[in-house]
Amino acid sequence: MCGGTHHIAGALIGAAVNESRHSRHSHVHGSSHHRSQEAAVPQPSITQEIKLMYARGDIDSASYHRLLEMARSGELTWDDLRELSTRGASAAPQAAAVTPKDRDADIVRSLNKLYAHRSAIEQSRKENETILARLEADAERLREQAETARQKADAITGQDEESARAYLAVCQDALERVSVLDERIASLRQDLARLADLELELATKEAELKALESRSKLADLESSIREDMLAG
Repeated sequence: MCGGTHHIAGALIGAAVNESRHSRHSHVHGSSHHRSQEAAVPQPSITQEIKLMYARGDIDSASYHRLLEMARSGELTWDDLRELSTRGASAAPQAAAVTPKDRDADIVRSLNKLYAHRSAIEQSRKENETILARLEADAERLREQAETARQKADAITGQDEESARAYLAVCQDALERVSVLDERIASLRQDLARLADLELELATKEAELKALESRSKLADLESSIREDMLAG
């Protein structure tokens, strides 16, 4: 069943994109130059917008995965994304997404801010993890360098004291640099732990907001049902 929905939504999205591109080509002179500039937009920006659209409930799961595939293959531009957003890219017949106008505006705004914060946290976490991995590799390389120098110093102690002292100096310098790196590594790990805590807080807040939205929808539904019953 999920596979069929994915296929239907994918076909609808593809058709909408093609139609949008054909329309722009027919009515805007020099559109090929404009599209070449669009193609220069970094793909991560487009994929991030798709993730935010999905998180907000603007598109369903099938549309989300199909749009990501198109963005990663270079088949999707910002104009395509705006066109699909206007049309309503989520066209799966079994699970129509709730449009923003049908949702509580304050809750939607709060959720949008939350998703933006989550995106920033995710980006910061990836950057810190990249830096941490590099520092850990540097520290390990320096430890190996220090150990090699120590062994060489031990091997020639009593035979060539001057060279032995030089090796010991290399060993000491490497260990001092390792100590500095270890401090930075510990600091980065603390930062990552703080980011993890923030992610948990955001997840809790998201659950609260969605629960509040669900109660609001239930209240509206109950009111509508009672009105219909009284009118009947």
